[in-house]
Amino acid sequence: MASNIQAKGYNGNVNLKRKGTDVEFTQEMVSEFLKCAKDPIYFSEKYIQIVHVDHGLIPIKMYDYQKEICTAITENRRVTVNTSRQAGKTTTAVAVILHYVIFNDFKTCALLANKGDAAREILDRIKIAYEALPSWLQQGVIEWNKGSVEFENGCKIIAGSTSSSAIRGKSISFLYIDETAFVENWDEFFASVFPTISSGNTTKILFTSTPNGLNHFYKTCVGAQENKNGYIYIEVPWNKVPGRDDKWKKETLAAMDFDQQKFSQEFECAFLGSSGTLIEGSKLKNMVDLTPIAQSQTMKVYEQPEQGHVYCCIVDVSRGKGLDYSAFQIIDVTQMPYKQVCVYRDNNITPIDYAEIIYRSIERYNEAYTLIEINDIGEQVSEVLHYEFEVDTLMFTESAGRAGKRLSTGFSKNSDKGIRTTKNVKSIGCNMLKMLIEQDQLIINDFQTINELSTFSRKANSYEAESGCHDDLVMCLVLFGWMTDQAFFKEVTDINTIDKLRSRNEEELMESLLPIGFNTYDEDILEDEMAGTAQWLNY
Repeated sequence: MASNIQAKGYNGNVNLKRKGTDVEFTQEMVSEFLKCAKDPIYFSEKYIQIVHVDHGLIPIKMYDYQKEICTAITENRRVTVNTSRQAGKTTTAVAVILHYVIFNDFKTCALLANKGDAAREILDRIKIAYEALPSWLQQGVIEWNKGSVEFENGCKIIAGSTSSSAIRGKSISFLYIDETAFVENWDEFFASVFPTISSGNTTKILFTSTPNGLNHFYKTCVGAQENKNGYIYIEVPWNKVPGRDDKWKKETLAAMDFDQQKFSQEFECAFLGSSGTLIEGSKLKNMVDLTPIAQSQTMKVYEQPEQGHVYCCIVDVSRGKGLDYSAFQIIDVTQMPYKQVCVYRDNNITPIDYAEIIYRSIERYNEAYTLIEINDIGEQVSEVLHYEFEVDTLMFTESAGRAGKRLSTGFSKNSDKGIRTTKNVKSIGCNMLKMLIEQDQLIINDFQTINELSTFSRKANSYEAESGCHDDLVMCLVLFGWMTDQAFFKEVTDINTIDKLRSRNEEELMESLLPIGFNTYDEDILEDEMAGTAQWLNY
């Protein structure tokens, strides 16, 4: 009898139907099978079981928002879910994926997470739910491994990390990415994944995550809300979860040391910049990126060069070994507000090849004035541009005594072909950049730049990228900020940046004190009004 039971199972597991096992369907089974195929919510609530920490294996009882997710991904191709922590997103994913592979043929589902172990844990939950299904609902098992399963209907589930090689070469019918906001190097990863999901007309994509700054997940969610990217947007804040009330909120806040910002991000689905960012969070959140008018994997163009316009190119150089990025920003400095018009970013380019790309780019943008960061191997790039390409608009620096560094003509014996980023240079650059952006005098068009700004945070007495993030594009802007405060820059552009910023700041301050509805004032009237305001404020 035991051998007969074993023969019916897969590798000794009697809860799994082996490939080729015959099932005698009753009329009731056929009816149920068809009903389950048509209605994933019915299938989930009647037949899927999950492990509860207190009660063991229990049936799923879907909340309204879980049903909404289930219906959305069933009826649409792309869904992104911005969700509170511990809201049951994994349970929903288990139900959706299980239904998909049982009631379809020859489909491959990729289940990915930032860490492979997290993806395999979700696959384990799918396996538990699958084993609990009645045999007549199961597809015969061909493969039942730690990181993948395969069924006799041709469907597969593979679990892995969000690396560029995770699913390369495979044809994916359903892509599920857990904690999407926490995937590092998103652009590189999704560029490798896209060919696997772009070949079919029915491929489904499901993203679920809590927010993590103003990154790629934020962009996807905003695009979905504005009906610009083909995704359906679903939001699940804490108060949508049954059992969570004001008392729960107070207890949770207390457990988080009353960190309201952290609570807002993890439970209220709020997209926030990191705490302590150089650019204030409200400004970051309201910054709007544009779609490039031309782009490659490494370069994005937001405006073509215009005759008579003056441009600056600020360059950061890495070693091109797949780690930090070589980057440059081209800024239109013809007038204020300055405008970001071209962005380059690549972590594999060699310094020699990089020099040629810079040369061709600055030549195109009216021989843009070019400032290169030379703390490391940037000096090599600078030398190539100066001697081999004979760039006349390369910007030099020299010692300015206690003032640190200053832009120069390059005639000094001790001048450098570029800028060495010292504490003083970085401090000035950060202060100028902050004023420029927050006063809308530097227009940032590039999403990746905005993303880096959202994680460019205070550390000790300076600012830098948070752990796992990059700041190569931001550091180009920091150097640009420093440049705008230099006398040589004022001569080149005929713009006194700091004076204009101060003037604008004074104007904004004055406007804030004027009563609503009044835009112009006679000086005497204004003086009287200010005196009245002061009295009202009990000055």
